[in-house]
Amino acid sequence: MPRLADVAKASKVSPAIVSRVANGDRSLKITAETRRRVEQAIREMGYRPNRAAQSLRSAQSGFIALAVHDITNPVYGEIARGAGAAAARIGKALVMSDSSEHEAETAHLPETVPDTLVDLVGGHGVDGLILQANGGASDQVLALAAREKTPMVVLQADIGIGDQVVLLPDEQAARLATGHLIGLGHTRIGCLATNPGLTFTGARIAGWRRTLEAHGLRHDDTRVVHAPATIAAGADAAATLLARSGDITALVCCNIVPAIGAMMGLTERGYRVPDDISIAAIHDIPMAPFLKVAMTTVAMPLFEMGVAAVEALAGCGPGDGGPVRIIDTEPRLIVRASTGRA
Repeated sequence: MPRLADVAKASKVSPAIVSRVANGDRSLKITAETRRRVEQAIREMGYRPNRAAQSLRSAQSGFIALAVHDITNPVYGEIARGAGAAAARIGKALVMSDSSEHEAETAHLPETVPDTLVDLVGGHGVDGLILQANGGASDQVLALAAREKTPMVVLQADIGIGDQVVLLPDEQAARLATGHLIGLGHTRIGCLATNPGLTFTGARIAGWRRTLEAHGLRHDDTRVVHAPATIAAGADAAATLLARSGDITALVCCNIVPAIGAMMGLTERGYRVPDDISIAAIHDIPMAPFLKVAMTTVAMPLFEMGVAAVEALAGCGPGDGGPVRIIDTEPRLIVRASTGRA
């Protein structure tokens, strides 16, 4: 679907003029020929104004909400930083909230947080919503609250809600991590995956699997274990994986938080990292170089994801006009001490 910028380029005018013509602004002072040229380009290219963006620009609260599952997760810091910077450029402030259901791991949070967020989203308390989705019930509750009232962009998972979806280059990241381990001579590589059924989980498993296939190496479901993004879950998942496939010499972790738990759990069981098992994790966080064994990571464009989410809400970035956008900044492998030769 064409973007505002595409129509502007085709009709040789600014995006602002295209926007005003598309929205029937008869106060716009341009020549009849220019208006005809813009209207013709709109018709021929099939451009439609971004209604969510119009809603955001006309809203008055001044706030954009970023809702994440488990606000303590350090991965979300860079997303928030990018979203905050982009929000400031359009005169908005970013507010961050935890949208987790009331589980044991989030019991320390006030029980009013999710209800308050629902009230803000459904009652025009925020001008736009960015949701880091995990497929849980709270995602659907927020989507219902936002419906036709608050423009909404979903991060990481295309689960059929929201106006637009912004994804990371997830398969490419897993390919980098897996290829790095293969390059070190590892042939028996396990995968500690994120929650099942989500877009990014499937893409990362696919990257692990396809890289093994490309090198003629075995892969099967016994070498994949799913874990939520917590340290405790990572430790448990690593133990489960070893019980299933005790011959693995390396592990691709699809999120660095459970990767830290996996490293801790393996160490407690007498395994040496990387001498017995190498670990490479997706996402780089500030603490990664300072762990007991510095973690090899794949740095993802999280800042760029935050920027893209706000731009999609405002209709001023590359995401305008399309339901799904994959961030085109390439992930980057950072080799540290947690990976070594087989």
